[in-house]
Amino acid sequence: MKKVLSMALLASLAFTFPQKDTLLFYVGAQGPNAAITLCELNLATGAITTKSTFSELKGPGYLSLAPDQKTLYAVTQDDKINALAVGPNGELKYLNSQSSEGRNPCHVSVHPTGKMAFLANYTGGSMAAYPVQKDGTLAPASATNQFSGKGPNPQRQEGPHAHCALSTPNGKYLYVSDLGTDRLMNYVVDAGKAQLSANPAQGYFSVKAGAGPRHMVLHGSGKYLFLLNELDATLVSCRISDQGVLSEIQTVNTLPADFKGANKSAAIRLHPNGKYVYASNRGYNGITAYRIGTDGRLEQVDTQTQGIDTPRDFNVDPTGKYLLVANQETNDLVVYDIDAQTGTLRFRQKGPTVAGPTCIVFKDK
Repeated sequence: MKKVLSMALLASLAFTFPQKDTLLFYVGAQGPNAAITLCELNLATGAITTKSTFSELKGPGYLSLAPDQKTLYAVTQDDKINALAVGPNGELKYLNSQSSEGRNPCHVSVHPTGKMAFLANYTGGSMAAYPVQKDGTLAPASATNQFSGKGPNPQRQEGPHAHCALSTPNGKYLYVSDLGTDRLMNYVVDAGKAQLSANPAQGYFSVKAGAGPRHMVLHGSGKYLFLLNELDATLVSCRISDQGVLSEIQTVNTLPADFKGANKSAAIRLHPNGKYVYASNRGYNGITAYRIGTDGRLEQVDTQTQGIDTPRDFNVDPTGKYLLVANQETNDLVVYDIDAQTGTLRFRQKGPTVAGPTCIVFKDK
């Protein structure tokens, strides 16, 4: 009995709710009126208020906050990575930019130390890594890698298409998904020197031919990676070894068995308590929830479609209470309640209009 109680206590300590009434978040966007929109989420009601917009960048499609949340990084349609200073009330100030070293950057992330930033160039089929200076500005790229190859889908896999770059929680390894070649590239990270090298234990991890790996999330324990494949709408659960080697645990279909329409999977996010993972689909226009087992296996617990139209991105707020959906085609946000005990979702309300929303990032410091 004492062992059970101690485990429950540890779990409660590992996931505590921020003591705030509201949370700020940023929405990245693409299109003719694209801007970064600063919004506020009321944690009591789920209501969203638009606070301000930052319009100095060209198509700030994907965003990532530094660990200390003093700098926001954005990749833009003019093939750049941009550093923005974050003020005390969430306001943004341009710091500097660097070349993305490729065409059409679609994803950006920051190393757990805050010393490096990574991006994926979709059209260029390449990735780049950047040293981050003490003031949050970006130095020129310190490492780049041009991918090569193709997959069986002639329309989408005629060449490499890097789509996501994420480091492990301990900062030792970096994985980059390549939709065009059905691979996750595997790197060893030297944050002190801002350098990457191919992981000698596993140069890349392959998924099913034609699957089209898009976005991924890494579990806070560092033991698991969950990969969403865009082209065949599957979700792959992977184990991560101490050497950074990925191995498949399970693959599940994210669409209902009777769905027959055109579809492209989009975003994947973890619940802050580490017990659930969520995936979105465009075409089917829904979000599916999965419980994460102690062995990394997934069990579907819910699917919701109400108010959802082309969910390019979504995110779970840091308290784990709400899930916010970015509807790219209808130019708005949608709020869902989350039952943290079951992982299930319940439609709450429509949010404000935001032109071409493609990314949601929360600020909780």
